[in-house]
Amino acid sequence: MREYTIGQISRLLNVKPHILRYWEKELPFLSPKKNLGGRRVYSEIDLQLLYRIRYLIHEKGYTLSGAGKRVWEDLNSSDPNLLGKVRYLRGELIRLLDIIDEGRKKEAMTDTIKLFREKGQEHLFRYWERRDERQRERLIRDLNRLDLEMLGILQKRLKEEKKKKPKLDPIDFVSIDESRRDIDALRAGKDFIRAGKTAFLTVAGGQGSRLGFEGPKGMFPISPIRGASLFQIFSEKVMAARKIYGVPMPWLIMTSILNYEDTVNYFEENAFFGLEENDIYFFKQDVLPSLYPDGRLVLAPDGGLFKNPNGHGGVIEALKRSGMLDMLNERGIEELFYFQVDNPLVQVPDPLFLGWHLKYGSEMSTKVIEKAYPEEKLGSIGLIDGKPGVIEYSDLDLDLKLARNEDGRLLYSHGSIAVHILNVDFLRKQEGKLPYHLAFKSVKTLKPTDTGADIIEEEAVKFEMFLFDAIPFARNPLFFETSRREEFSPLKNREGVDSIETCIRGQIEKYASWLERVGTRVRRDEKGMSVHKIEISPLFALDLEVLKTKRNEIPKEINNETLII
Repeated sequence: MREYTIGQISRLLNVKPHILRYWEKELPFLSPKKNLGGRRVYSEIDLQLLYRIRYLIHEKGYTLSGAGKRVWEDLNSSDPNLLGKVRYLRGELIRLLDIIDEGRKKEAMTDTIKLFREKGQEHLFRYWERRDERQRERLIRDLNRLDLEMLGILQKRLKEEKKKKPKLDPIDFVSIDESRRDIDALRAGKDFIRAGKTAFLTVAGGQGSRLGFEGPKGMFPISPIRGASLFQIFSEKVMAARKIYGVPMPWLIMTSILNYEDTVNYFEENAFFGLEENDIYFFKQDVLPSLYPDGRLVLAPDGGLFKNPNGHGGVIEALKRSGMLDMLNERGIEELFYFQVDNPLVQVPDPLFLGWHLKYGSEMSTKVIEKAYPEEKLGSIGLIDGKPGVIEYSDLDLDLKLARNEDGRLLYSHGSIAVHILNVDFLRKQEGKLPYHLAFKSVKTLKPTDTGADIIEEEAVKFEMFLFDAIPFARNPLFFETSRREEFSPLKNREGVDSIETCIRGQIEKYASWLERVGTRVRRDEKGMSVHKIEISPLFALDLEVLKTKRNEIPKEINNETLII
């Protein structure tokens, strides 16, 4: 049944809201309900009664008391003529309200169009009347929701001349050899996890389109033998950790607006892979409008504004806005293991990494690996204008990428693999937004024509925030070296570098290395690669330390495809 606000009723009847409230007070049968927001909402029956009272008072000269008595008699009447008149009045009132609503809708649309034309966005309304009605409505809706202050910030960022290049110097990091000698740090990390003070945070906003896969990237089947998805692999790691440490470990998953429902449905359909539903928290990252290089807004193929997720750096604002930080505080969580959904080798939790993070008194720690080659697409660590940080690979000049020390090693030899430990209080204290990075991309856009609209490809600018830009604001930021073979084989492309093939191979070689280190013979080819596919479920062994305790349950030699689960 349709509902009306007191403002709508007031306009329809030409009766002031305070008069309507007085009528309700004096006539008990007038009792509009209140919605969840505490506002009066009127049903069609309420509207009929009020119209009848207004007619009796204004046209027939009744007092309010007399009108109320007459309406009460009408309500108890079985006169078919009276009921017919009421139904007619009801139809006329609804028709009138629809006309008013449509008029207000067109007026609001006209105001929106005028506003954005004045802001230099007249191209959005070219061939306006030739466009599909749904496309027009979608654009107006997006424009009305657009944060104009944010639009101005993005346009200003786009117009800025290239800033003076920061001064970059090498920085120290904790080496693998150094960290593994510290037994006390390992013990401290384990104790902290057992105390129930840690949780997992995964950014999973990406789609699998670059992999030729329809759906969220986290749903992509990637384990070597089972074809387990990225989400399943991480779920098994979380479950194994919970069993080892004996405490609940919340898992926060940030999706994009586009893949939120698909992600949640996927977990529900798979019964959360055996995890407690109450320990998994899904939340959405924000989106930003994309712009043409000249600062104009871009039309998406559906007729609305073209938008893109605001990058993994948007996780800080999303945690605040969604209430996740408050939830973590209520559950006593102090540190977050952060990782991206595309890297199945990430070690979570990592007690040694955590132990060093705590030992350093760090608010944000970052795992790094040695670059495989100078131009590898990893953000380089260094002192940026005197402060620890990461510089995006595309922002590092070629001469610095190639620069070497006297011993022949790269001057900027290590890069971030986007695995962090984040202090919850540090995240809560972050007030300002991180800087925006620009990416010029070819995107599909809507081009209005005199016959409708075409879909074409044009260059647009996407704006993103990177989480590593928070490092300079953290107390005692720590860079912690790890092994590429152990922890880094990302899934980004269908073929070539960081592809489906290399990601699967990375998993096989990690498992092969583990088995060799516990005494199993692994057959290798002339390139040193495992001849056979190998997969070890995290539920069997979360890490090498656990695998060593199960030597009697694993084969002495790998002679064929081997799944250990």
